[in-house]
Amino acid sequence: MSRLAIVVALVMAGVGGAVLSVAGAGGVVFLDKNHNGTLDTGETGVASAVVSDGISVVRTDGAGRFSLPQNEGSRFVFLSTPNGMKPTDGWYRGVVQGASYSFPLGTRDESGPLVFAQLSDIHYAPDAESFSLAFADREMAFLPDGTLDGLVSELNALTPDFVILTGDIIANAKGPSLDEVKSWFAAMDAGFVSRLTAPVYEVMGNHDEVRDPAVDKAVYEEHFGPTYYSFNVKGTHCVVLDPHQLADTKQIYSVSPAQLEWLRQDLATVDADVPILVFCHEPTTDWASTAENAALWDLLADARITALLNGHWHTNFVLREEPFYELTSGAVCGSWWEGPNPDGTGFGYRVYDMWRGRLESTWRTVGANVVFFESPATAALTWADRLVASAWGDAPSATYRWDDGDSVAVRVSSNGLWSTAAGNLNVTALAPGYHMLSLTFAMNSGRPIVGQQAFYILAPGLSIADIIAHPEVFQGKMVGVSDLTVRAAMGTDLSAADGATTIIIGKFPLTVAKGDHIALVGMYRPTSADPIKSFDPIFSVKLEK
Repeated sequence: MSRLAIVVALVMAGVGGAVLSVAGAGGVVFLDKNHNGTLDTGETGVASAVVSDGISVVRTDGAGRFSLPQNEGSRFVFLSTPNGMKPTDGWYRGVVQGASYSFPLGTRDESGPLVFAQLSDIHYAPDAESFSLAFADREMAFLPDGTLDGLVSELNALTPDFVILTGDIIANAKGPSLDEVKSWFAAMDAGFVSRLTAPVYEVMGNHDEVRDPAVDKAVYEEHFGPTYYSFNVKGTHCVVLDPHQLADTKQIYSVSPAQLEWLRQDLATVDADVPILVFCHEPTTDWASTAENAALWDLLADARITALLNGHWHTNFVLREEPFYELTSGAVCGSWWEGPNPDGTGFGYRVYDMWRGRLESTWRTVGANVVFFESPATAALTWADRLVASAWGDAPSATYRWDDGDSVAVRVSSNGLWSTAAGNLNVTALAPGYHMLSLTFAMNSGRPIVGQQAFYILAPGLSIADIIAHPEVFQGKMVGVSDLTVRAAMGTDLSAADGATTIIIGKFPLTVAKGDHIALVGMYRPTSADPIKSFDPIFSVKLEK
């Protein structure tokens, strides 16, 4: 069914106005071998495919047939695309009284890792004058067309398994005229989404909802269909949620009771060992305090989802690791087309690679290859931290250095798309204050890629005696000592003191002699002969005094 036909069906169904009663909605899901959109002799139905109207969730029978009960309020009938298959004529249909719905499918290659791109917060308006209708307090300094053209070029070259737009697709549906909002959605649909060769899925954002109950989500639905749904790809179940409700003209970040019940049914169709990725626009910290959201949180936690991925903040940030991993991604538009994202990253998008249940990602700036620092995630560092940074392409090696100091090699891994440098950082030998961390990837292309990030170094000033006196704080935790004097060296074993207290240090990796000064980071184990266990050579420093 063409987009035009879907729009006509939506108009017939009364989108944005009266709801439609669905009586005996049914149809068939089938493998369309000759790609003509019709179930022909010799073509077979797809058994156990999941179909829904947003209220009820059913499976197809052995012949690929399904039947949905009568449900008031249904706008769409949609397919949760099965693994190994792809829709050849769309995955959703606008509800039409008495219609039968067919979903022809083709096959797709399911080998290799799952690779997808997340584009969040595009906030599209064609020019600065139009943008000012959406945000009177902001001035568009960069027109979006160049960035969007670059996105199309890079994403089509990447050939991901899918692209997902996680909300705020247009500048703002609150304020501008309805005709203006319609034109922006139409431009994004025909001028951007349709140019991408990968399957594209959309997520509703707070700025995509018209604050008029008579319209609400109708313009979004006209172009992109259901606001909550699911699909399957390469053994992963993907769920899109819509936590937006209107109370008169006030927007509330909450799922509806119907959506919550739909999600319960949808997740019940997923085997326990299947990874689950959930997409929405707002981070959970912005959700309203409603009974539905509380139940949603419990449902996602109990399902042990792999990740919840969102946007809204125009910032790349890991919000939590438990009870599920939650990451909010930066914005395509940066700071609303005025400049880079609030976290300093440029206009861009996030690329994910998922293999054997492990999800990795990096930020990619459109039209540039820059280093993306994932960790350290805090501005101030004490004793030690973890370095994790990436650059697009293959890099066999990388080094980092503090300020103008010596370069230190760091381990690099590559997944075929980008390279990641990961290792421990030791800052005990740095003076308190501001310092610059520089990281250089030696790319196979021969052109190095250099990134820099400034940090503030804190010096706790704790003595060994302080650490020993408070095992309830330090036992089993990482500690650091910034200046120890070597009293004796017996091969790699040392005795060293900070003036008042002497400890044994086992397997010190550097050559030192009595009287030398060292700094040390390690795990504090008070019952061991060597109480500060330094498990990485980078945690041991010989100081120049």
